[in-house]
Amino acid sequence: MPLPSKLPFGLMHAKVALLGFRAVSEPKDWRLRLIVSTGNWTRATLDDSLDLAWTVEIASGETRGRDATQNAVDVAAAADFLQWLRGKVPSSPLDAAPPVTREAMDALDQWVADLPASLPKPPAPRFIDSRSQALLPQICDRIPAGPRNYLSIGSGFYESATAPGLVPSVLDAVVAELQKAGALKKQKPWVDLYVNPEACQAVATAVDAIAARGWTIRRAVTPKGPSRFLHAKFLFAANWRDEDSLCANAWLYLGSGNLTPPGMMRAASAGGNLEAGVVLRPRTLTWEDRPSDKGHPVRRLLPIAWSEDTRVEPGALSGGEDMPDRPPAYLAPPVPYLLWRPDSPAAPLRPPEPADSSCDLLDPTGRPCRRIDGGWEWAGEQPVEVTVSWSSDGRALTERVPVIGADGRMAARPLPSIAVDEVWWALSDFPLPPSEPPGDEETTGGDGTGKGEGEGEGRGTSLPSSYPVRRIMELVERIADRQTAIHPLDWTAWCVRLGQTLEAAKDDPAVAFFRSLSLNPLGPLRAAPFRPDFSLAPGPDAERYERTLDMVERGWQVNGLDGRWQRDVG
Repeated sequence: MPLPSKLPFGLMHAKVALLGFRAVSEPKDWRLRLIVSTGNWTRATLDDSLDLAWTVEIASGETRGRDATQNAVDVAAAADFLQWLRGKVPSSPLDAAPPVTREAMDALDQWVADLPASLPKPPAPRFIDSRSQALLPQICDRIPAGPRNYLSIGSGFYESATAPGLVPSVLDAVVAELQKAGALKKQKPWVDLYVNPEACQAVATAVDAIAARGWTIRRAVTPKGPSRFLHAKFLFAANWRDEDSLCANAWLYLGSGNLTPPGMMRAASAGGNLEAGVVLRPRTLTWEDRPSDKGHPVRRLLPIAWSEDTRVEPGALSGGEDMPDRPPAYLAPPVPYLLWRPDSPAAPLRPPEPADSSCDLLDPTGRPCRRIDGGWEWAGEQPVEVTVSWSSDGRALTERVPVIGADGRMAARPLPSIAVDEVWWALSDFPLPPSEPPGDEETTGGDGTGKGEGEGEGRGTSLPSSYPVRRIMELVERIADRQTAIHPLDWTAWCVRLGQTLEAAKDDPAVAFFRSLSLNPLGPLRAAPFRPDFSLAPGPDAERYERTLDMVERGWQVNGLDGRWQRDVG
């Protein structure tokens, strides 16, 4: 979903995910999981950087109680943020999403709408974003009253060194605003700054001014293993007392906003970055190194420590590079995706809407394709993606866009052929993905016959018979037995799985044998006893199923052949 190049904010910097899960045994039950991360959804976050993340869940039955209410408010706030962001995309491949994807999107939106909303005094969401207000004032608003004597600040990037010898303006503002809000002790608070010593921007040139405030510059504590660079952004404060190991009156911010003006001090609407984070009030953190009955050691959850080896000497600090001005990783082309229409062989690639005349489609050699009747000609098989060329402000631009096939799959490669014996393996675990592919040792005995069904409806087993007619009959009976028990909410996904799996078996000799007999082996699947009752009444469910069988019959080249053998097996 490429954002347009001209947006009313700087960098799209938030890292938020909202996942929806539907129960297998009770399809009406659902669970939502919100993830707020300091790290990008990239390999570097997994392999190289030191990041933090927070997650919370709420299920369909969890609608009462303080925790459920708070979780629902947080998920709803994040969903509103993501919905707003989705609305910024004028056109995307999701507009042409296949039925399964569309149903999943609609279900997720409905589950969010079902969250408890009519609360007399709903709590403030812990989730915050910078659409209309900078992060720092929102953080201050969510911190309960009571001065803390300890504050740790961590960031992968700090502001550029513009005024050497002065405390960086954002750090100065963070401490001042927390003190003004009564969230941090005004007289000599204990403040630790966690940095990347080789790249800490303005911190490196403000060592003396920072030391004059009594603050300590430290390196982040990395877990065991390869060294990682600090990328997490966090603020943590609590009261430290000699006589108590508990992190009293603690609060924590973590999120995407670096300790820079566009990350922490400006709203997106005022030219800042689009950021997101959470403000938490953990009640079970301790200063100790080991878990206890009072809670979890804070040093195991955050990359902080107070030992001498974490203190960074002034001479070991370097400003390094500032946060780079990144060009768009993906330009929004005038044609966001193309549709593959094999029924138009002269021009099989077509845009979802009439394309501007200045927009070209490039062939694999980089030459413009010829336009024909609103589409483009294309030599060869359906491509996974293609290159679109256009001009903007006098610049020639190109971008790769996905191709959506006639079956609705996006950037899809041809499905590999399978044997009839493998069809049931791909269907037996539905609605879960197929399990381990069947192997010789698992699926057949020493005499070449099947080993039986084993666990779970014949999971991972071949069809027992070696006779083509009996193999197909047994497969059809298994499909009928399974699909008559399908829940209506799973019907679309079942039709897609059934159609794609059966079509992939079109080259099996057993299918060819039926063609030689001029028989349609799929005929029984249209009969009422072989399908669920809700798919019999006229409507979308029946139409989807009939279209699925029509597609498979064309692929098997048995459409129009006699399917009356169903009366012998019905």
